[in-house]
Amino acid sequence: MKSLKPIRIILFFSLFFVGCGTISRGCAKYFGYDEVCVDGVKYIQFTSGASVKYNPDGSIATCR
Repeated sequence: MKSLKPIRIILFFSLFFVGCGTISRGCAKYFGYDEVCVDGVKYIQFTSGASVKYNPDGSIATCR
């Protein structure tokens, strides 16, 4: 069973090579939240849902 440990490490680090945007719920599970850009609007993805991200001045956060 020692051979499974390197596989787990590779799978875990492949998450970062794929990008958190494609599996944002998985990232939110480990890091608490993830930021996602959809049609120029930035969202915060949580494990149970998502919300629009707001700037400190109350405007909606945008992205490219």
